[in-house]
Amino acid sequence: MSIIDSMLYRVMNGKRTITKPIFMKEFTKENNQLTSLTSLASSPDHHSEWLNRDIAFLKQGIEGEANVYYELKNSFLPMICLHDIRLEHADYIAQFDFIVITRKEIIVLETKKLTGDITITPDGDFIRLFKNKYGKVYKKEGIYSPVSQNERHVAILKEVLMSKKLIGNMPVKSAVIMANAKTILDKSKAPKHVSNQIYKYDQVKNLIKKELDNPSNNRDTLEKYLYEIGEFLLAHNKPLEMDAASKYAIREVAATETPVVKTSHLSLEANLKEYRLKTARKEGIKAYMVFSNSEMKALIENPPATKDELLEVKGFGQKKVEKYGEGILAVISNDFM
Repeated sequence: MSIIDSMLYRVMNGKRTITKPIFMKEFTKENNQLTSLTSLASSPDHHSEWLNRDIAFLKQGIEGEANVYYELKNSFLPMICLHDIRLEHADYIAQFDFIVITRKEIIVLETKKLTGDITITPDGDFIRLFKNKYGKVYKKEGIYSPVSQNERHVAILKEVLMSKKLIGNMPVKSAVIMANAKTILDKSKAPKHVSNQIYKYDQVKNLIKKELDNPSNNRDTLEKYLYEIGEFLLAHNKPLEMDAASKYAIREVAATETPVVKTSHLSLEANLKEYRLKTARKEGIKAYMVFSNSEMKALIENPPATKDELLEVKGFGQKKVEKYGEGILAVISNDFM
């Protein structure tokens, strides 16, 4: 009998077994994607700046998740946890850093290990501040809202679980965890619904305990149902299978040789076209009014990472960036990161 089977046996016989964090899918620093990319980077045929950038981002993300995992593992709170779950539902895909299942609710934790300090404006915009050794800000850049990103993931998870009748009106909540100890987070002017979802990683235990002790939520879901949710997520986890060699393929091409088109470019072009079409239909306008083919080509050849960089792309003025910038950057980020 497996550990999970043993636990379920005791649950079915009325004994409470969840007295501390139980990881049905453990965190590990052994990341297959990182191993693949690192191996690829050592090849003399691959010198992609995108490859090196993605390795740095991936390492940073893993370190951030390690910080959150430590807090969860040592919280001594009764809950089921799963790390790194990827679900596909209809036309949607969602990647979850951590899913926490308690007798009262489910909490989706999105971890962000960002360099620099973070300020959230009254409009809910996230601004990253870079400072020199004297504490003077030398650069500011907007970043895509991790709250909006995680709220979409929560909506997908809730839809999946409800469609399988695994939850009824059980709350599914969002929490964005800033996992860099050096980051100063200023959310004093943030809208309440945004502020209530942002926490530093050393506040994770307090966040979950507060929800467990919330007197307005008297839910006490039977443990067998909590395990059923966890087992379902494990069974339907679909890890990303990426052909790294194709995505980052770069090599010298002889004058008489047909150029190799990078898979990453093809993927980004398809995603940008899909975003453009959906946006145009939603607004009742022509697709080229979102961005033209020549503007899309510029986005593909030199993908911007910030709104400031997007402003430097020919055809993108302030109004267009304000209107479509976050959506475009999200498409690019999902394709390359």
